[in-house]
Amino acid sequence: MLPFIKTISILISLTLAFFLIHINPVLAENLEQRINSYPNWNNQISLPSPEKELIYPRWFEGNWQVSNILKEQIAPLAPKFETPGFSQNAQYIDQNINFNVKFIPTIMNSNSNKFLPTTINNNQVIIADRGFNARAIAQAYLGEKNVKNVIINQENSTEQITKFSEENELISTVIGRQKQTINKKQFITSEITRQFFRRPNNIYINLVETTTKYELIDPNHITAKQYTAVYLSPQDPDYFIAFNKPVALYFYELNLLKKP
Repeated sequence: MLPFIKTISILISLTLAFFLIHINPVLAENLEQRINSYPNWNNQISLPSPEKELIYPRWFEGNWQVSNILKEQIAPLAPKFETPGFSQNAQYIDQNINFNVKFIPTIMNSNSNKFLPTTINNNQVIIADRGFNARAIAQAYLGEKNVKNVIINQENSTEQITKFSEENELISTVIGRQKQTINKKQFITSEITRQFFRRPNNIYINLVETTTKYELIDPNHITAKQYTAVYLSPQDPDYFIAFNKPVALYFYELNLLKKP
């Protein structure tokens, strides 16, 4: 659902804006091991560059009502360093945030990153409706009046712009992605998102990892545990305090109930 696009995930707070100059391709990570080692994440995860869209198991297809609860937040470098807005995010702990998401059947155009919805082609795959989902999550956290629009790059769906009120905007690009199927009912996704938050006379730069483990309870119920790590960009004046260590960690519990 982003793996929750937040980019579920990411509390879509105005402090999460990101940019990374370079990410080295390495061997694929074991995502289940990554989750099991939380919160002892001492290094930024290395993920391959995304190829087209993230494909989900068939049991994701449909419209879902999501209940999202922040269960824990950690500032690994506190009191030496804490990200702006970290203390404000504490207001979301144990708060039930509700929104809708969609996962849609799609076929990929082999000549580009465009996707064409279909319910006929036997080769259809299931992907997140990123535009709808990103807008729903942002509005749930920030309010409908504060979120004007979410624009997906039609040539490359890994890029999106979220426009807020007062000429603020968040430019997000997925630069790393991986998935792992544990069994028929368990599925893990991980994405690294480069985001750049811009407002008049000010910008924020950062990088976010969102790693999520989904479990199918029954055809109408999915649960998930989601882990988000925030990293400083090399351009940040505090970068050498952290290097590639996370400066903020968030743990969420999600419930997805299928809508009729």
